[in-house]
Amino acid sequence: MTSFPVLTSRIRPLLLLAPLFSLPAEALTLANDQWRIELDPATLAAEAILPSGQHLAISSPGPRQPVTALQQEGERVSWLTRAEGANWLTSTEGEVRASARLEGNRLILTLSRASAGELVWPRVPAGAQALMLPIHEGFRIPVDHPEWRKALAQEYQGINTTEDLTLPLVGLDLGDQQLAILFANPFNNRLTFAPKQDGIALTATHSVNRLNLAAPYEVAVSLQPGNDWLAAGKAYRSWLQERGELVSLESKLAAVKDGKRLIGASHLYLWGERLLVPQDVKSWPALRRLIPADWLKGESKRALQAPDLERNRYLQNRVLAGVEQALALRHPGRQPADFAARRTLAATQLGAVLNDPQSWGDGSSAKMIAALKQAGLPKLWLGLPQWTAGFAAPEGIEFAKQAGYLIAPYDSYDTALPEGNRQQSWLTAQMGQDSYLRCGIMQESGRRKSGFQNSGVYTNQACVRPVMEQRIPWLQQASHYNSWFLDVAATGMVFDDFDPAKPTSQAQDAQNRMAGMAWIARSQGVLVGSEEGGAVANRTAAFAHGPQTSGFGWQDPDMRRNKRSPYYLGAWYPDYQPAFFFRQSHLKPEYQGLYFDPALRLPLFQSVFHDSIVTTHHWTMDSLKFRESRQVTELLQQLYNVPPLLNLSLDSASVRIPYLKGLDAFFRPLHERLYNQPLTGFRWLDKRGVVQQSEFADGTRLIANFGPATEQAGIKLAAQSVLALLPDGSQQQFVSQPDGAR
Repeated sequence: MTSFPVLTSRIRPLLLLAPLFSLPAEALTLANDQWRIELDPATLAAEAILPSGQHLAISSPGPRQPVTALQQEGERVSWLTRAEGANWLTSTEGEVRASARLEGNRLILTLSRASAGELVWPRVPAGAQALMLPIHEGFRIPVDHPEWRKALAQEYQGINTTEDLTLPLVGLDLGDQQLAILFANPFNNRLTFAPKQDGIALTATHSVNRLNLAAPYEVAVSLQPGNDWLAAGKAYRSWLQERGELVSLESKLAAVKDGKRLIGASHLYLWGERLLVPQDVKSWPALRRLIPADWLKGESKRALQAPDLERNRYLQNRVLAGVEQALALRHPGRQPADFAARRTLAATQLGAVLNDPQSWGDGSSAKMIAALKQAGLPKLWLGLPQWTAGFAAPEGIEFAKQAGYLIAPYDSYDTALPEGNRQQSWLTAQMGQDSYLRCGIMQESGRRKSGFQNSGVYTNQACVRPVMEQRIPWLQQASHYNSWFLDVAATGMVFDDFDPAKPTSQAQDAQNRMAGMAWIARSQGVLVGSEEGGAVANRTAAFAHGPQTSGFGWQDPDMRRNKRSPYYLGAWYPDYQPAFFFRQSHLKPEYQGLYFDPALRLPLFQSVFHDSIVTTHHWTMDSLKFRESRQVTELLQQLYNVPPLLNLSLDSASVRIPYLKGLDAFFRPLHERLYNQPLTGFRWLDKRGVVQQSEFADGTRLIANFGPATEQAGIKLAAQSVLALLPDGSQQQFVSQPDGAR
């Protein structure tokens, strides 16, 4: 746990008996039985006066602007003013239409400009005890936390409310009141943070351009008495429900044949697409005699003659890599027929010393599926990092479906590479020259936006939709998956495309992404998931990989480049078990304090979407990625009732499958009970956040103890454990093991 310096004596609370700043006499009053709002239309300063007489600062004043056409009727008011910095001599340049209204405990402010520019609101002054930010799953950040004060002022400065936050909101903990700021228009916004002696101030800025002029900037501010740290999430959930925009997981699963297989399923990525692996060979001496003399060269040929070939896995892999190269030389290509031809040649030439061809292959082979089934794992989602793995071991796909699993390829349409590029192994980006030339996102400057890792171009999803509609049926004809993973689509990474041939706003881009996922599910009858599952693009996704644990330290050379560092994440090889995904790295103390201190974590995303979309870790940050945080990761995923996610290879299966079985035994039966239940409560059961409790709508309570064995309210809790208290009085327990797995 992290201990913080006591700065509370210097923190000025937002809730005061007198106003934090004085409003002019011409300030407007909006009132109902829940609160009274004082609003200055000239500066957009706003404060609430509660029935107790307390004053709550909502927004500090901005530069004073002239006000005209002021009209008020009851709890609604509208007026015209000028944007900051606008020239008053110009008749329409910079004109801003503004309105405000009360809806119960909500203050809704709407601003729109007549021309491109910016709209700034709210300017939240410092004074809250903590910020609730939906970075990844969610954090409750005390305003005196030194590392987070630095992080918000640096790497999180200027974050948007679509991709950088999984929910378009900010919560403020005022002690006995919770303030929620909901960005009802989540697009084209950025947040800036200003750490001050008395807390952290926050400013929101909305950018208006020629593509989004017609979409007003709307912010809803609501106040909830009490100390429910999930209040902002619940306010957003209510907002979505009122507008019919919260899509139930039940309906998503019911729409496809195998949808309910997701309930209780742990998630695995199965690595490798080798045609033959050492486990497929019955006799190495016999194989040595059968391999044609001209098939192997160099190191592979020397490995074949090595006296310890039967015992040396490295040499065995070198020999089979040489065989694979020989087969590919005789039957080149990456089409299903090419893989089939290579399999036929291998069976003809070497079949006598190999196991049954039906079991051949790598991480997604029938033998891997058999190992999972034999381990007693009845429900799994299985992902293939490349769709060619399905061509290499087609029996594995059928076997997985017969075992009751979901199995999906990795697919994406977000980056297009030019023809003749040198990245041919990047299969999803090979969308043809037309997509590269015509479908790239055009920035306002007229330049195309570079794609992932500055390769190719990021694409307009409506423009590449024909590629999707051609590729996916072709893949399905060959492999017959019952699930689909569409990378990036639900991250909230959305673009304004200023191309005159295909102008598209961020809001329309989000709609296009959801429409693409809906088309895949509807046309192919498969269960569709994506990355992150951000609120602005998750209505048609049933699952998402990312929010529980996602990437960080992007510019840290010790994590990304320094191969001698204990914090190095790993290289991207070998293909069948890349160290980047399988190396259990050490975690820098600064990141452990920022991201893996359970006292900072908050199930904010789950409070909105637990019964709408199943989310878990990003595949680059699986349940085992970091040694120091493994136990915290295990306990948090059980506390929030989200599935474990692991990367799995044939060589790691003997250790990782038993490890997964221990996680699955607790998660699966609970998720079968809770998948359609909202997460309704969360609180600490001690003063330091070592013991935490989540609660679901059916009355189930999950209690996590991140410390040594203890007792709370007569309930004994084992060290590093999660206890499930079910409505019928029964209990289930998960205990994290200190040695874990590798």
